[in-house]
Amino acid sequence: MRFRCAVARIPVAIMLFVCSTIFCAAVAQAQASKAGLMGLVADPSGRPVSGALVLLEDELTGNHVQTQSGVDGRYSFELAPGKYRMKVTFSGFEPWTEEVTVEAGHSQTLDVKLAIPPRRESVNVAGEASELPLAADQEGVSDADRVQRHNSAQLLTDLPGVSLRHNGELASMPLLHGLGDERAKVVVNGVTISNACANHMNPSMSYIEPWNVSQVQVIAGITPVSMGGDSVGGTVSVDSPPPVFANGDQGWRYGGVISSFYRSNGENYGPALSAWAANDKFSVGYAGSFVNADDYTDGGGHRVTSTYAQSTDNTVTVAARLSGNLFTFQAGLHHIPYQGFTNAQMDMVRNYAESMNLRYQRAFKWGFLDARVYWQGTWHSMNIGKDKSTFPMPMWMPMNTHGRDAGYTVAAGLPISERHNLRVGSELHRFVLDDDWPPVPGTEPYMGPDTFVNVNDGRRSRLAWFGELNSKWSAKWSTLLGIRNDTIWMNTGQVSGYSDIYAADADAFNAVSHARTDVNLDATALARHQPNESMTVEFGYARKTRSPNLYERYAWSTNWMASGMIGWFGDGNYYVGNLGLKPEVANTVGGTVSWQGRSGRPWTIKVTPYLTYISNYIDVDALATTVYGESTFAQLRFANHDARIYGVDGAGSVRLWDSAKFGQGEFSGVLGYLRGERLDQGTGLYQMMPLNASLRLQETYKRFTAGIQFQAVDRKSDVDPQRFEQQTPGYVLLGAQVGYRWGRFTFDAGCDNLLNRAYELPLGGVNFDDFMASGWMSQIKPLTGRGRSVYLGVSFRY
Repeated sequence: MRFRCAVARIPVAIMLFVCSTIFCAAVAQAQASKAGLMGLVADPSGRPVSGALVLLEDELTGNHVQTQSGVDGRYSFELAPGKYRMKVTFSGFEPWTEEVTVEAGHSQTLDVKLAIPPRRESVNVAGEASELPLAADQEGVSDADRVQRHNSAQLLTDLPGVSLRHNGELASMPLLHGLGDERAKVVVNGVTISNACANHMNPSMSYIEPWNVSQVQVIAGITPVSMGGDSVGGTVSVDSPPPVFANGDQGWRYGGVISSFYRSNGENYGPALSAWAANDKFSVGYAGSFVNADDYTDGGGHRVTSTYAQSTDNTVTVAARLSGNLFTFQAGLHHIPYQGFTNAQMDMVRNYAESMNLRYQRAFKWGFLDARVYWQGTWHSMNIGKDKSTFPMPMWMPMNTHGRDAGYTVAAGLPISERHNLRVGSELHRFVLDDDWPPVPGTEPYMGPDTFVNVNDGRRSRLAWFGELNSKWSAKWSTLLGIRNDTIWMNTGQVSGYSDIYAADADAFNAVSHARTDVNLDATALARHQPNESMTVEFGYARKTRSPNLYERYAWSTNWMASGMIGWFGDGNYYVGNLGLKPEVANTVGGTVSWQGRSGRPWTIKVTPYLTYISNYIDVDALATTVYGESTFAQLRFANHDARIYGVDGAGSVRLWDSAKFGQGEFSGVLGYLRGERLDQGTGLYQMMPLNASLRLQETYKRFTAGIQFQAVDRKSDVDPQRFEQQTPGYVLLGAQVGYRWGRFTFDAGCDNLLNRAYELPLGGVNFDDFMASGWMSQIKPLTGRGRSVYLGVSFRY
């Protein structure tokens, strides 16, 4: 044990040494002759826009440099004198472009006022070395979004191709075309964070609060290899606000935002604070938030237990901008003292994490360099929570995990000709996990007298490289070609059970080698054609690969009680690992057709059909079943099977009116249909979202905004029979929102589920709490959604 703990501290020491060495070297650099460009990015009413992407292209060399507007809407650059083409983009607004000339030794101010586009659409940003697919959706996050959403994953709600699986008040999981959790690559501020829990109660996006999110980006399906890797569903990228710098002649400046919110259903409330101080070279920032929630009530007036939660999130950012180098260092403390899980047998009773993240960026004459090193330690505990303890639960049962993530990413962009930009890069991610269950006195031999060692020094290391070529063949044609290799090494130590009744499984597991090596190959090929100004067509193919996680391979016990503690699906079933699992390989073909009209009443339509065939899809095989009263549950072993997923995403909008007298009115909508099948049985895959649509009517008049939203979800009838997945009826929900800006204050209010409809969540799993409260004898039912809830929020910028 002492040896393991010492090894766990080595990545921290290495990272601190690397961070201090690089940072000191940067400060020692002499400052070259430079020019300054800064300004304010604002919306049509003059309100600052935080998180806008500001891109500068040197007209002589073609090199790119970019930043984001800060929390006060301001941006700034230090760059070589010359002529630049400036482009500013932010979701919900028209791209803004202008030619600008900067002179050596001078600071120039250029303010930007963004215009509202024909519809609320995805922003297709030309990146540093390659363009994003048309199917990419990038969106800035507003105060209204933060007030309405309960966790950061819910900020993705209105994006095409995204559905959410309920997994706790603070732990919703995004699914991209039905593929979620670890099948989708989720990065928070460029960092991969692993699930350090047998029930995945601490997914990546639970480590960043909505109040600290400035931008989210989703690519579902065909993903550039530079943004993918060890995933088959796509990529979700979440970023906090970039560091703020002052203009060269302003000295030290300061600012920030104070916010608070309240949601009536579940007594959900919390404050948030962000603050920064900066001059033209150094910046220090802080972001902190507190969230508290009690159990909510569904539309039928029933209290849904174990939906309570509390969390505290603190992040400090230190940045230096010296001689063209940008260094950004973030350190975070993330604490969830408790969180209930209605659809699981256990609850979270503690989740504490420490994180460090150092990023280096620089634009050179030959291109750009973007590098990052990171580390996170997570201490997580499960037990019987406060609601479940009132049921006829048999005992107190602690389960503790300790996870450590560490790694680096590095990418470089090389403009090799006028037509071709090459992007190359490498990644290393190492995850180490210990999962131990202390004995429960008086419960021998089932939960004592010894500690149950579930995962002993489990290790999953991934080393990757990639190359990606973006080519602009003509004004109408461009291509994106990429290839990627991920090599994954996995291993774990010896295990043991509570007592001798677990010995047979433990001995069989310990008698064989646990080491596994997967060499995975990914490839992406995309072509884009723009026959005219109103139409763009993109089509392509992607091969994506994901290796099993530690629990899928190494959950070793077939004991009913022990296997019941494994499973992140919310279905009440029991899961056993499989050392023989192969990596999933997804082959996807698809395309996106986009139309737009800009005269009269502007409008846009985007349609994305797709087909994915997954060989060695990690599904399950049934080992046994058990019956409790009127309900049946299965013990399942993870197993490879072939699967197919197909569907179509749609999005569109139209400007209904635009005048000084009535403001701007817009109607927009998102549609999603998908179907997942296990090919050997012809049955449905688990937790596939049924046909659904979201429609919004939005009005903007000076400093006032208002809108109504309809969400319609079809009946869920394609279910997974092996997991006894529940069918759910269709439903329609109505919501309303208003907002007003007064000076430095922003006020937001609204009501979700305005008509207080009773409905069942198609991806919510089962209500295990109600089942246990009945004495394990009733018919288990799907989890019901939240009833009417009024929300209020206020923010003050200083």
